[in-house]
Amino acid sequence: MIKVKFTKEELRIIKRLNTPNKVQKFLDKIPYNFRDTTWSFRKVIKNKKANCLEGALFAAAILSQHGCKPLMVCMEAREDIDHNIFVYKKENKFGSVAISRDKELRGRKPTFKTIRALIMSYYPYYYNSYTKDRKDLTLRGFSDIIDLSKFKKDWITSKKNLSFIEDFLYKIPYRKLFPKKKELYKGTRKAKKGYYYSPK
Repeated sequence: MIKVKFTKEELRIIKRLNTPNKVQKFLDKIPYNFRDTTWSFRKVIKNKKANCLEGALFAAAILSQHGCKPLMVCMEAREDIDHNIFVYKKENKFGSVAISRDKELRGRKPTFKTIRALIMSYYPYYYNSYTKDRKDLTLRGFSDIIDLSKFKKDWITSKKNLSFIEDFLYKIPYRKLFPKKKELYKGTRKAKKGYYYSPK
């Protein structure tokens, strides 16, 4: 468990949202944050909205207080907006918690044997967000599982924009969703050591 000094209101929310499903239902009810921000758990509580990265950080902050590892995965797309999800394991299967403008890109029940299988469940619904062409599927890659507990800076209660996490996501390598296709991800960037989680 990550030790954090929470406010009374935050503790009430954390106590109530003690499962991934409950956190997902909470995120489903709040508005999507269309601003280009990276808010901490504390700022999401204050502003009562979140974008996908903020939703993943929010879920990680809460569920790390209930025994889950604070893990997330970033998906990358061809000339499109990326998507971030909190990931967890239950009975050796992967699931996710996520907020999105598109209902089909929100969380998944823990039914997937691998991270790639979990990511592939998003593929049919990850259409071009600019043209709205549902036949133009843009998802092409995904990061390794990122262990948020490895970050030394405060990502849970900070009042500042978490630009260091955005910077991290821009610099790390991504695995090709379709390895035989040459259009994306040449693997030239080096992974930052120590920030990843290897599921057993």
